[in-house]
Amino acid sequence: MVYMRKTKRYVWLYALITVLVVAGAIKFFSGSVLIYNANAAPLPTGENPNFLRQVTQCFLPVATIYGYDLRITAEFRSIAEQEQIYDSGRTEDGHIVSEAPPGHSLHNYGYAVDVVDREAGYDIDWDKLIAIGNYCSLESGGVGDLPHFEYRGGLTTDQFAAGLRPPPLTLPCPVMAERSASTTPLTLADLNACGAPTF
Repeated sequence: MVYMRKTKRYVWLYALITVLVVAGAIKFFSGSVLIYNANAAPLPTGENPNFLRQVTQCFLPVATIYGYDLRITAEFRSIAEQEQIYDSGRTEDGHIVSEAPPGHSLHNYGYAVDVVDREAGYDIDWDKLIAIGNYCSLESGGVGDLPHFEYRGGLTTDQFAAGLRPPPLTLPCPVMAERSASTTPLTLADLNACGAPTF
């Protein structure tokens, strides 16, 4: 009788320990192991069309109004291309070009562009250009990566890798789409009519 009571006690103890170990393992590994998502977006093969529309109908035209003559130097990059760029200056001769390993750049998901001014190169007013990017819902890469503009929509790079995607972007002013469709340049008067801030 005493033996059975001890056995029941040990069974409960083993069950409790098992539950705690499993719960701890799930908590420990959930941050580093990506769980398969049946609704995950596949890896893209090009720039996201909605993101590209935001760049070409908002960011570039507004920058032009404020004296920039930007061109896009980098858009979508495959994982293999990112690996080659990342290896430069590390496992291959050359300078370090990117701090983002393969799969950790929004270029790999079609939500990033790099820009340069055709006339001034990189010697431009970055603060003003970053403010224009913010108006168009684009984030700058910041110090060390100023020419990089992306859209995360609050997602981390790991969430992009897991197949999540941000909500679609909307143009801050409807006239931007109209001007693009008619190939008529966007003007400062257009922006003023939309209530856009001065940059």
